[in-house]
Amino acid sequence: MRSSGVNLVVGVLGLAGAVACGGGADAGVETSTGAVDTTGAVESSGAADSSSSTTGAVDSTGGSTTGTTGTGELPDYSDSPCWGMPASTLVYDGQTHQTVEVAATCRAEGDRTFVMVADALWDNGIDQAAVNGFMHRYELFTPEGSIDPSRGVILNDEAVFGPLDTASLPGGKVSVFVVDSNGGGDGYLCGWCDYPQLHLDGTVLVPLDGDEALSISAHESYHIIHRGIDADEETWVDESLAEAAMTANGFFTDDEWLDDFRLDPDQDWGPGGVDFGSFNYGAGLLWGTFLYERGGAPLMTAITAEPTNGWAGLDAALASVGDDAAFDVFLEMAVAMVADRPELGYGFLAFDVGEVAREGDLAGGDAQDGAVLPGGIDVYRLVGPGPLDLDVTGAGIGARAFRVADDIVVVDPVGGTTLEFGADEAAYLVISAPDGGDYSITVQ
Repeated sequence: MRSSGVNLVVGVLGLAGAVACGGGADAGVETSTGAVDTTGAVESSGAADSSSSTTGAVDSTGGSTTGTTGTGELPDYSDSPCWGMPASTLVYDGQTHQTVEVAATCRAEGDRTFVMVADALWDNGIDQAAVNGFMHRYELFTPEGSIDPSRGVILNDEAVFGPLDTASLPGGKVSVFVVDSNGGGDGYLCGWCDYPQLHLDGTVLVPLDGDEALSISAHESYHIIHRGIDADEETWVDESLAEAAMTANGFFTDDEWLDDFRLDPDQDWGPGGVDFGSFNYGAGLLWGTFLYERGGAPLMTAITAEPTNGWAGLDAALASVGDDAAFDVFLEMAVAMVADRPELGYGFLAFDVGEVAREGDLAGGDAQDGAVLPGGIDVYRLVGPGPLDLDVTGAGIGARAFRVADDIVVVDPVGGTTLEFGADEAAYLVISAPDGGDYSITVQ
């Protein structure tokens, strides 16, 4: 779920708790029930089972249905078999906090995707050129820096994280509805609809074929994949991998979220339990991208498929590819965040982090008490020259001390260690805890 300041319905319903619901404009997000209205169903003339219909569903036999010319030109989806067929969906309204039935029309059908545009938006900000451009990037190609620029978003997502549960999707394809959420969210997986749908706010994601819209589409498409494989994962893990999907597709659009976290890294961004609107996508971007750049598709697939949840699930997935325990890897991510030197093995290839806020400086003879929130990170600069004897104590606390020069040397100060560094070399201490906690630091 992606939103501007409202981290909405996944946080309300939960990934596994979102159920099919019908009703009309007065149907509440959390409480609406009842029969699904199928009057807006769409049936394609090429459907394998044209008797099957559901709200907003577009049935198709699959395979290519686009208007390619065979000359290498990009397809025009205005001749799609479904084009012009009516559909409907239930849209979360950010002002009323209810779901509203919205009429839409199919404007594109590709190998893996249907795109339905709310009738109120057609030729009112969204046109066929925008839909075509979206489909080209969603199905056919992605930017340089993606895992495979010759594939579109949905194919890259499947290659990195695992296959879609096509049996749960009408026609075996992703249904993308371009709607006006009235401030409810830039994009989200509609978990209250009668099958998984991707809703994009066409009033916010302008142009529809721009990086922001495709980045959020990559993020939300991961949720569709994960829901079909492991529907009850903890939200902070699910959202972190959805952020990794943006990176895997060559997009970096969450710079403001990244700044929010790097300027205040001691915050419970998710591991302590996500309530309505509390997940920090900047932290999720760092964590998900670090895991992706560390383990690639094998690790991403393992995490997505792992039935155990939270830190334990990450432990199991990392172990399955021969890697370290999850919290140890998280501490390495904290080092990478502060060092920001990917050429030395600690940083991010996909983006520059920038300077991370610190709690203060520590030199020989100093002592410091502090506390971190669950998953939060405290950062101290060490003042040299060394060597400095460092000791960090505290229940459940983890830490790393490191110096940055021609290489990066990392040591574990929990229980005591020594860090060597010169007067002109940068050195730091990072502290975190999965469940949060108090700590004490001594420096000699």
